[in-house]
Amino acid sequence: MTYYRAPQNSTLNATAPRASTDQPDEKFAYFPAFVKVQGKKVVVLGGGEVAAGKLRLLLRSHADITVIAPEVCDDVANMHKTGQITWERAPFVDTMINGAIMVFDATDNPHLTKRVEAATKRRNILLNVVDKTAHCDFIVPAILDRAPIMITISTGACAPALARMLRQRLETVFPATLSNLAKIARDARETVAAHLSDSLSRQRFWTRFFQNALRADNTGKVTPDDLAHELRTFVPQGSSATVPSGQSLQVTISANNAYDIPHGVAGNIETADIIFHDNDLAPDILALARRDATLISMSPSIDKHGEIPDTGLAISKQIQFFTQQGMNVLRLCRN
Repeated sequence: MTYYRAPQNSTLNATAPRASTDQPDEKFAYFPAFVKVQGKKVVVLGGGEVAAGKLRLLLRSHADITVIAPEVCDDVANMHKTGQITWERAPFVDTMINGAIMVFDATDNPHLTKRVEAATKRRNILLNVVDKTAHCDFIVPAILDRAPIMITISTGACAPALARMLRQRLETVFPATLSNLAKIARDARETVAAHLSDSLSRQRFWTRFFQNALRADNTGKVTPDDLAHELRTFVPQGSSATVPSGQSLQVTISANNAYDIPHGVAGNIETADIIFHDNDLAPDILALARRDATLISMSPSIDKHGEIPDTGLAISKQIQFFTQQGMNVLRLCRN
């Protein structure tokens, strides 16, 4: 048997067993990350409708926004009038971006873009030139906003229209009330941490809380009192938490990709701590596992005597051991 971490990025798992696939490995051109902009200077060059579009998105954040443009459209002027942005009414000068963490160029002026690009590179400031990917240090993905939940979709700038269409489809999948659920969890994090001192117990609690909330399809009706009740149930009379017993489950899969597996099975994969699996499962199915999950290939190995041991018995013993440690164990078998 082979132990390894969940293969969200298979290029980091050269030793992990892989099922055959027609899709070649492709590395990220852009690394997916969220940049903290709270209290940081962000500059937008240009004052037209394109700049206004970027500003509307930036105003959803807590960034300190500066617009550089001799003239601006009515929408941008109103943003300045209401104190939402700072407006520099002057042609661009390199020093105007000093102290910024990122710059958006919405001018559609190739000569100015060349100057801005040189200025940002000298200062190690990230630059986004609207609709000019070749000049971009970062790109803005399609965004599904359920603040504080934010789901982003990117095609690496190769098909923005596809990203937008996928985002539109997801709009009908994730209700706006998810926002309420996330806010309740955010406000209760310290309380839960005070009751549950170890990370395993906290992980179990949050998994159960969110599964119950989502299963009932009433995310908009969940209240802080519901969370408090769940916590009292999980930790009787506020006593110190003990590690709950783990569970084991065996699932047989016939699908060749993650898209075709039942939603319930996908949920089991996502919440498992340990996953034993057959060697011929599709990589994107295994990629549903959490990054910190341990995956164990059940492919038989030859022992030092040149014989194949009884792996079924060995696996059963390991599953028993892991569940006694409070871990959730999933055994994925290929049909």
